[in-house]
Amino acid sequence: EYEAAAAHFGEGQGYAYTRIGNPTIEAVEQTLAALEGGTQALLLASGQAATTVALLSVLEAGRHVVSSTHIYEGTRGLLRDNLSRLGITTTFVDDIDDVDAWEAAIRPETRALFAESISNAANRLVDIPALGAVARRHGIPLIVDNTFATPYLIRPIEHGADIVVHSAT
Repeated sequence: EYEAAAAHFGEGQGYAYTRIGNPTIEAVEQTLAALEGGTQALLLASGQAATTVALLSVLEAGRHVVSSTHIYEGTRGLLRDNLSRLGITTTFVDDIDDVDAWEAAIRPETRALFAESISNAANRLVDIPALGAVARRHGIPLIVDNTFATPYLIRPIEHGADIVVHSAT
């Protein structure tokens, strides 16, 4: 309607283009944020897109991420192959229970720790509070993929994670 268009283009109210926002997407984002105990959420086309956006929100060329080896193979490829082409390096920690190994892998250029709450496909559990404490000591965020657990089983933010991603596919 004319009044809605005038309000949007005149005052920036409402929705104009579905790719940058619409009420359905906004409702899902608000619901996901509430379920996770977060402040905001961003709905994207896939879980891999969500992981990429989460990582690139804190990483840039010359930066480094420490990740569990026990993650979805697509994410391993993202870290190992795709982000490395952008000048972002990754150190993989094989023993996800070894908090000292996580801490030892951190470098001055490290900008994130990444793990899955329940790993794909080995179903390994990561100690989110312990990794959150390591991340806080170094002033870097802990990013947790919570796809397998969902907020029904665990809410990583409540245990020390800073950013949570999901795949609903």
